Amino acid sequence: MGSGPVVKKKVSVHGSWAIGRQGLDRRFNNGEKYMIRKYLGPICLAVALLAGCGDSKDPVTQQRKNLKSDSPAVRAVAAEELGKAGPAAAASAADDLIVAIRDEHPEVRQFAAQALGQVPPQQHPQVVPVLTASLADADPGVRRKAALALSKIGPAAAPAAAQLAQMIRRGDAQDAWWATEALGRLGPQASAAISELMGQLNASQARNRSQAAWALGNIGPSAAQAVGQLAALTGDDDASVRQSAVTALGQIGPAAASARAAVANCMADSIEAIRRSAARAIKQIDGIKPGPDD
Repeated sequence: MGSGPVVKKKVSVHGSWAIGRQGLDRRFNNGEKYMIRKYLGPICLAVALLAGCGDSKDPVTQQRKNLKSDSPAVRAVAAEELGKAGPAAAASAADDLIVAIRDEHPEVRQFAAQALGQVPPQQHPQVVPVLTASLADADPGVRRKAALALSKIGPAAAPAAAQLAQMIRRGDAQDAWWATEALGRLGPQASAAISELMGQLNASQARNRSQAAWALGNIGPSAAQAVGQLAALTGDDDASVRQSAVTALGQIGPAAASARAAVANCMADSIEAIRRSAARAIKQIDGIKPGPDD
């Protein structure tokens, strides 16, 4: 078979970009290229290069059509672009994205979950439930994108707290980090997950310990049962852990009075940011509202 000219088409995705092997390589990350090679094969790849390139001048309408493409590569790009287009675009395509989050290909589910994180729950009440269900997806990337999406939604994602706690209990360190991030964004509404967050204070990974302390601080006084463990972490070898622990104790406030001495010790820390956080936390523990310069 002789080689012919490279066929190129234009598609509106925040402006036009040429589709061809070079265009696809620029557009897709390594994981997506792996997905194309694995699922489409050489012949179907040629189809994917040219698929989903309709003439619609409305990129949102075109990407909604592309979500129904026979090509998983095109569906994945469509879901990703709808998420990048912002809340209005994602909200207008919410029904299609909810279908896509159940796609047989994990890359499509990942980008659909990420896009749904842009949809205000008050505009589409099914967003939080479908993202919550995706926390138990067989693919780790989907689980973590769902947790990220819930963290972006914030306190309105409170109904997901129990499943986020369960995600921590499964024991995967990366899953636990993403679930903790989402719980921290729920603030006081994550109080049902305090025991799971306290368990993460003993994690072998410093970033998990730091994240758990941060999340407990965001819960506030309701997390008083964690004061003893947080006080111990003010002496952690990792600076980010010490910083998060001191800050959390301050956010817990007077209920953290038993940790006042541990926090005071951090005022002699070698890192200035920790010393400043300790001084602020002492005021909060003493019931004094810190000033803007504290």
